[in-house]
Amino acid sequence: MSGPGARSSHLSQPVVKSVLVYRNGDPFFAGRRVVIHEKKVSSFDVFLKEVTGGVQAPFGAVRNIYTPRTGHRIRKLDQIESGGNYVAGGQEAFKKLNYLDIGDMKKRPMEVVSTETLYFRRQAC
Repeated sequence: MSGPGARSSHLSQPVVKSVLVYRNGDPFFAGRRVVIHEKKVSSFDVFLKEVTGGVQAPFGAVRNIYTPRTGHRIRKLDQIESGGNYVAGGQEAFKKLNYLDIGDMKKRPMEVVSTETLYFRRQAC
């Protein structure tokens, strides 16, 4: 078992990628984690079906995957990077939003403004 063809089975572990997917044009959807297991997701079309179920898109089936900053269209499964962020869209064009900050915006505390401040702001106008 020490020949060049003898390899232990733990070296050929299946590839598993985890990505965060946002909904195209939805400024309130903080993203959904999608796991890509090479044995279950064998093609880009199967990946699109997984994402469709994961993000529960109001536009129906996911037909396009984009990068969140530039809107570059992803066309192959091997272009997907583990730990990456992506935007799922239907047949509509990519809608430019600041997707990567959506989750952070929900976590920020609201600015507290007293009624006195509002009163003085109105007086100044």
